[in-house]
Amino acid sequence: MLPTLTIIFVLGLVLGSYLTYFPLSIAIVLLACTAGCVWLERQHRLTSQQSNVLLACLFGGCLHWTLCASFTPHVLLQDSARALPVRLTGTIVEAVRHAPGRLTAMVQVTGSDDPQLPIPFHLRLTWRDPDRDLHRGLQIRTRIHVHAPSGTLNPRGFDYAAYLDALGVDAVGSVSGAGVIEVLDPDREAPLHLFASLIEEWRGRVRAAAETLPQPSRGLFLSLTIGEQGFLAPEVREWFMTTGTVHILSISGSHLGLIALLSFALVRKACLLLPSILLLSLSRWLTATRLAALLTLVPVLAYTVLAGAETATIRSAIMIAVALWTVWLGSPHYLLHALAAAAGLTLLVHPAALFDISFQLSYVSVWALALALSRETPVDELPLPKQSPAGRMVYWFRESLRLTALVTLATVPLVACYFNQVSWMGLFANLLMVPFVGFIFLPTSLLSAVWVIVTHSSTLPGAAFIDSLGQGLIASTHVLAGLPGAEWFVAAPTIPMMLLFYVLGWALLAGWPAHAAPLLRRSMASGLACILLWWLWSPRPFGGEEMVRVTFLDVGQGDSAVIELPDGTVTLIDGGATYERFDMGRSVVAPFLWNRGIRRIDHVIGTHPQLDHVGGLAWILAHFQVEKFWTNGAERQEEFWRRIERAMVQRKLEATVATEGRLISEGPACRMVVLNPQPRPESSISAKSESLNNLSVVTELVCREQRVLFTGDIEREALTRLTHSGNSAHIALLKVPHHGAKSSLERRWLEAIRPAVAVVSAGRGNPYGHPAGEVLAAYQAVETQIWRTDRDGAIWAELDLTRQQLSMHSTREWILQPALTSADIWSVEQDNLRRLWRRWNWT
Repeated sequence: MLPTLTIIFVLGLVLGSYLTYFPLSIAIVLLACTAGCVWLERQHRLTSQQSNVLLACLFGGCLHWTLCASFTPHVLLQDSARALPVRLTGTIVEAVRHAPGRLTAMVQVTGSDDPQLPIPFHLRLTWRDPDRDLHRGLQIRTRIHVHAPSGTLNPRGFDYAAYLDALGVDAVGSVSGAGVIEVLDPDREAPLHLFASLIEEWRGRVRAAAETLPQPSRGLFLSLTIGEQGFLAPEVREWFMTTGTVHILSISGSHLGLIALLSFALVRKACLLLPSILLLSLSRWLTATRLAALLTLVPVLAYTVLAGAETATIRSAIMIAVALWTVWLGSPHYLLHALAAAAGLTLLVHPAALFDISFQLSYVSVWALALALSRETPVDELPLPKQSPAGRMVYWFRESLRLTALVTLATVPLVACYFNQVSWMGLFANLLMVPFVGFIFLPTSLLSAVWVIVTHSSTLPGAAFIDSLGQGLIASTHVLAGLPGAEWFVAAPTIPMMLLFYVLGWALLAGWPAHAAPLLRRSMASGLACILLWWLWSPRPFGGEEMVRVTFLDVGQGDSAVIELPDGTVTLIDGGATYERFDMGRSVVAPFLWNRGIRRIDHVIGTHPQLDHVGGLAWILAHFQVEKFWTNGAERQEEFWRRIERAMVQRKLEATVATEGRLISEGPACRMVVLNPQPRPESSISAKSESLNNLSVVTELVCREQRVLFTGDIEREALTRLTHSGNSAHIALLKVPHHGAKSSLERRWLEAIRPAVAVVSAGRGNPYGHPAGEVLAAYQAVETQIWRTDRDGAIWAELDLTRQQLSMHSTREWILQPALTSADIWSVEQDNLRRLWRRWNWT
């Protein structure tokens, strides 16, 4: 009954997490569950004790989440960065994460020279170009700009701010250079912190010794031994993601499980090889199996600590410890009960882990395996036929393929939801890579790391052998990722469809309902297959033939717009920026396109070669079918432009120069034409920032009587020319030039076009002050409705050509509002239900 109680407790946690937004609805659900238990009691299907236990788990889960949320303080800072840096004092409370040229620490701030800052709070501190190492327990002091966590807000997109909030981060900030962080009293640490500093010293030795390894083997080695993923190149992670083996790169249940399996087998085999008299004496206290289970805890816990004791690693260690406990008790077949106990214990300590991707992937995959294995007859109850070694290999290969396929199928909804990808190749790649990593690369790397820790060696023993193993693994992954059809991107499934998928899958695996008719089971299997095929297909949403959709994506301080025309033509204007570890093209633009069912783009327009506009286009050009790429003809020597050039060569694309009068596209209802820049000799195009802004590609979309203008970063010079050229008719929808900067305010042009709606694309708390107050006032003076991505998130306009109506929407409309603190609870709750429905039914 333990698995059932855990599921009921999880359901209670989910209800508790939404209690603030749907208090009346959840109260009705709880009352309905109570009435259902009473009815089942009267039908003699549940005893009174069973009913009470089930309701206690349900109400207990709801109450537990509510209490944990109430006692977890959340510090609210201003959205914008503070004008001046503040001096802060605090203590590092988590393992420090390292990457080339930087380190990141979680600091509990306990002192500040700014009385307006709420103390204490948790600061995520990034130190670039550090001159010393930091570790957990150190008290530090520094001067830093502090601001609230921010991210992008896009339909079904990744919300970085919410992710940091779930991690308990109240503020973020960064410093650069030597000596900017002062360590206070390094010799006066608590005993627990001394142990943490010892662990960090061991990790530091391994990190320093790993410098003898070349990249990318160094990143792979550090990721698997001490959990430092900051040294992994983004393209390497992308290859592992494509092949469905990305779980290999993080220390999770698979690594700890393989270490536990290897240790258990070795210890048990060693015990059985002991002399008979010694083995008999040992069996008076411990059997070989119990001793192996006990000693296996040592390497598992040591590996967990060496990996930095991250939440996911601790969670996996708990799962393995519970599994070993069942082995100790002599009940190794109760895998479902062990899994339920581990999940329940984890959620009791950290209920927010329920919504963590690593928690979900770990327990869903293991739960599917447990359900499959629980239906099979234990091996020790089967007659063991005599098989040849080849026959046994075929048997184990078939079983491995079956179980791997089951895990891959069980995790398809989660992987598609979080990564917009179906890694079907993992079905075959994991059969080879997991044993290779678990039994060859990982043990070799760990033994080398232990040698460095024990002997204080400055070099990594066996570095050449480890490098050859790592290079071989990465090269194989690269080859597999490059096979045709390896990348299969899909739309993120909705929550209701995911729940239906798992209910049907659980019913089929668990054999529910009992004694079901074959027709019912075939219907359930067919339904499961139809859902899966629909996800794999991910077709374009069915829209009206007279509907134009323009979406301004929230890419921070940058630009990106997607235009969808009634004839199916898709145009992408700019793709946001790309940073050291974050690519707007990969993380924002591409997921939006996949969620819209778009895999082919007719026109990609890079308005001008500046990082905040075209940095993310390199990934788009390399991974989407692009028919035509338009630029203003200017080129840059920076790396972000070189990446675009390499992507064009890879896809055999040639850039087309867009100049005034060029027709981008023309269809039955709409046409798009270029208004800027003027044709000029290529040699006269300057790469200076101020010149590039006025050379931005400006396009006008004309659909019947409605006009939409996309202005790039043009400034007064280009705006004045547009006014004199006669391109100044009334505009229905305008993308405000240059993020709303003062340099792009031309009042005569604005008076001439008098846009009905204007959209400002800018980043939250950007250091440039975009959009400027003077610009906003000018647009308000001509009665323009203003929408801003820094305030509203992604903004989309729906233009109905039949009714000649323009309707505006934003991702901000989807955010649920607290109902408990409202005077009219039911009204707010109804509004939240509509917001939730729009989020699920977004097309």
